[in-house]
Amino acid sequence: MVQVKDFYGQEVTTIIEEACREFDVSQEELDIEVLETGSAGIFGLCRKKAHIRVRKKKVDSGAGVKKKKPAPSVAVRAEESSGKKQSEGRAGREKKRETVATPPEPEAAADEQQAQKTKKTAGSKKATNARAGNKKISTPVAPPTEDVVVQVKMDICRLVELMGYPSEVTLEVEDTALRCHISGEYEDELVGSEGRTLDSMQYLLRKMMSSSLPDRMMLSLDAGDFRQRRAEELKTRALQLAEEVKETGKTQAIPALNPAERREVHMILQEDKAIRSRSVGDGLFKKILIYKPGKGNKSSSRKRRGRQSGRSTEN
Repeated sequence: MVQVKDFYGQEVTTIIEEACREFDVSQEELDIEVLETGSAGIFGLCRKKAHIRVRKKKVDSGAGVKKKKPAPSVAVRAEESSGKKQSEGRAGREKKRETVATPPEPEAAADEQQAQKTKKTAGSKKATNARAGNKKISTPVAPPTEDVVVQVKMDICRLVELMGYPSEVTLEVEDTALRCHISGEYEDELVGSEGRTLDSMQYLLRKMMSSSLPDRMMLSLDAGDFRQRRAEELKTRALQLAEEVKETGKTQAIPALNPAERREVHMILQEDKAIRSRSVGDGLFKKILIYKPGKGNKSSSRKRRGRQSGRSTEN
């Protein structure tokens, strides 16, 4: 009977090593099914452990073993050789007469022609694909159904009411995004410090509606004109820090940005060849380092050494 066991932990690699120790075998001898990769969550919420299911691989002891046929005796081989030559002579003469006398059947000839045509078509198609390369054909994203749009609006309205900030909610489908906008007297409370409350609501709504929205359709949430003001502030801040880095040579950081904000900063700074930018940290919110070329690797190596020795390297 094959033993099956589930393992849980913070990281998949760690619990795979634990499974190897438990079964006392190498990883190659285990059939590993990753059921959950794990998630750090947001603000300590929605945290999930990594989960794998492990069983030993079946070993077929008889696989790959071929039985040898006993060699025939010398007398039998001689007799078979003589009979074989006579039968080959008769078969050759009969085949020659049959080739001359019997025309090919129409169905067989048609099948052969069809096979040749299919072969040429396949070859032509392969050559076309080779010339075109591996270019992916982008397909348009299907818009969400009316029921999904109504459900998203109801969920947002219910969420802000439970928070004690009833507001007006409008939705707009634009390209690959479903844009949700909250307006009313509680905009500042719903945005929160640095937009953290609004980002948390957006994260929860995406999780709630992930199975209902079409593939590649992104849900975004805004309150008042916060997203626009935030983008302008980040642009100004990023350019100011970039100038400081070029003047002083010291690495600067913008802390705790969500993925959309980090993308905005990287796009703003990518044209400036005198500085570099990259995201560091774990989880949904990460900070951005702005540094001169050649300094980023030193900074990251110091951080790794600090983590290994148990000392914090954050300012």
